[in-house]
Amino acid sequence: MPPESPRPTVAPPPVRVVPLSDFSEASELFSSWHGKFEQISRGRFAGTLQALRGGRVRIIGITSNQRVRLRGRDVSGLVSVYPVTDGNGGSLWHGRQLAPGQLVVHGAEAETDHYSARRTDNLGLSMPPADLEEAARALLGTDRATLPRTWSALSPPPGAFAGLHRKLSTLLGRGVADPSLLGTPEGGQLEQECVRALVAALFTVDPMPELSLPARSEQLHRAEDLMRTQLGGGLGAIDLCRELGVSDRTLRLAFRERYGLGPIAYYKCLRLNAVRTFMRANPLAPIADVARVYGFHHLGNFAADYRRLFGERPSETVRG
Repeated sequence: MPPESPRPTVAPPPVRVVPLSDFSEASELFSSWHGKFEQISRGRFAGTLQALRGGRVRIIGITSNQRVRLRGRDVSGLVSVYPVTDGNGGSLWHGRQLAPGQLVVHGAEAETDHYSARRTDNLGLSMPPADLEEAARALLGTDRATLPRTWSALSPPPGAFAGLHRKLSTLLGRGVADPSLLGTPEGGQLEQECVRALVAALFTVDPMPELSLPARSEQLHRAEDLMRTQLGGGLGAIDLCRELGVSDRTLRLAFRERYGLGPIAYYKCLRLNAVRTFMRANPLAPIADVARVYGFHHLGNFAADYRRLFGERPSETVRG
């Protein structure tokens, strides 16, 4: 009898939405979790789990209606960050009750000791620490960007905290609504924006000396040239900073003082103009296909962005 062939490894789906009747069901979905879940409060458990696995980040959202004790460790080697909000502010992290606006950071070697509030809504992001540190170095323009290896609680500026929570909620919500978003240029940009917001919330460094106006103008022209060679929408803030060797702060200053827009907003304008030029030259081309060529996956958002910029719908452009 021939030897039995090994079973192929089945990759988990990029997006999962699972109703929970017991919190331990959440642990069964993550092979890297080693620990215990114990319900403490009385009553029937009900909750939901939403999980998104992108190319750079993983985002998880969990709701529950009971107090639950979590003890153990995730052995995936990822760093995880959980914003403390009104939705989970009654929980205890390592015996401490934190205030909304703080961030719980689980380093790659951190143990979990968590006691959830009775009704809680948790949102978190995980990614490889080396990838996060590399992104931070590119965005901040400094090598002084290291992550904690264990557990810590941080208090980022309120604007940075709100921006992070908003970006995570947006990516998770859009990914759940349309899993095909992941793996597209638009999905990649949303992931980079999550990482950029995370870097802004995690790291506080002294600003580097600003480049002179002529030097900023040179960096702006280099950025524009790079954007115009990649109108398919594959560039994000991390890509630009890495390729140009300039910090996110400097690049944003250069674009805002010239165009009144950040670099990613300006990049979108270039791509929308490319769509318009192509459609006017090729009025029979399907609008959706043209939009996707230039990195616009969500057609409703594309149409709204197009109308805001040009004052007309894409179909009106085609009709002339």
